[in-house]
Amino acid sequence: MKIVILGSPQSGQQELFSLLTGISLDTISQKPLEPQIGICEVRDPRLTKLIQMYQPAKRSYARIEYTLLPDFNLQGPAKDMVFRELKNCDEICWVTNAENAESDASHFFSEMIINDTMAVEKRLENIAKGQKRKYLESNAKEEELMKTCLAQLEKEKPIRALELAPELTVALKTYQFITMKPIFVVINVPETKINDTSISAAVAAKTGLQAIQVCAKLEQEISQLEEADRAAFMKEMDIKESALDKMNQMAFAGLGLISFFTVGTDEVKAWPVRKGSLAAEAGSVIHTEIEKKFVRAEMFKFDDLIAAGSEAKLKEIGKFHLKGRDYLVEDGDILSFRVGT
Repeated sequence: MKIVILGSPQSGQQELFSLLTGISLDTISQKPLEPQIGICEVRDPRLTKLIQMYQPAKRSYARIEYTLLPDFNLQGPAKDMVFRELKNCDEICWVTNAENAESDASHFFSEMIINDTMAVEKRLENIAKGQKRKYLESNAKEEELMKTCLAQLEKEKPIRALELAPELTVALKTYQFITMKPIFVVINVPETKINDTSISAAVAAKTGLQAIQVCAKLEQEISQLEEADRAAFMKEMDIKESALDKMNQMAFAGLGLISFFTVGTDEVKAWPVRKGSLAAEAGSVIHTEIEKKFVRAEMFKFDDLIAAGSEAKLKEIGKFHLKGRDYLVEDGDILSFRVGT
C-alpha cells in the first residue's frame, strides 16, 4: 500500500514523514523537489500485546509505504510530478497546521475536485468526438458514467462517495480520478492542543474528510525515549496512544483493510487483508498455496484470548473454532491454516 504525504509549505509534512519512516530531515532536505520514499510499521497495540504474551523469536508488524511529495504549489516546477504521484497512489494524506487548518484543507480538496472535473470534461469531449457506429453502445454507457461523476463533482463531493454498482466502481478505477482515493487530513498542532479535538472536528465537518491532530514536536520527543520511559512520559502528558500510531491505523482503515494475526513462539505477525475477505483468500496473503489447498482455519478472537489468558483456557470455554473456506475473516482474528496435499 502506497500513501502520499503532502502539504502547503511549513505545514510540517517533512517532520511527519521523518518521524514515520526514520529518514532524517537532513536527507529529505537534500532533494526538496523529488519524491522521498520510506517504510513505516503499523504499531497495532494488539500485536504488541500478543508479542508480550508469546515472546516470539520474530515479530512482524504490518507495513505502509509512505511517499513524501514536494510542497504543494500549483505554480511550481513539480506540479505535473505531484499530480502523477497522486493518481498512482492508494491513499492521500494532507498535512496542515492548526492556524489555518479549515481553509487549507478545504482549498486542497477543492483543487482535487477541480482536477477531476477537468479530467471528466475532457473525457466527455473525447467521447463526443469519437462516436463510431460499432462503439455507440459502449460510448453511451461511458458517457452516462462520466455525467454521473460530473454531477457529483459539481456538488463538490468526491467521486468515491458515489453509490454505484460494483462493476462501475471497478471501471472508474482505470481513470485514476484523485477523488476516488481515500483522503485524510493530519493537523500539526502545538503541544497545548494535543487533547483538544475541536480543530480536527471542524475540518472534518467542513470537508467531509477524516482528520487527526498530531504534535510533531512532541512526537519527536516521544520517539527519542527508551521504550521503558516512553509509557511513563505519555501517561504524564495524558496521551493514551501515539498520534502517529493512530494516524497509521486511520490510513489502514481508509484503504478498507483489516488485520488478522498469526501467533507462536517462532513468530507473531500481523497480516493486512481487504475487509470482506474469506478465509481461503486471507490465507493467500501468507502463501498462494494456502488458498489452493485450503482445508480449514483454526480461529480465535484477540479479545477472547486476552480475557481468557491462554489458548488452553480458550479451548476449555469453547471459544476455539474451526472455520471453512467461506468464513468471513474479521478484524482481530487469530488464524492458523491447515492445508491438504
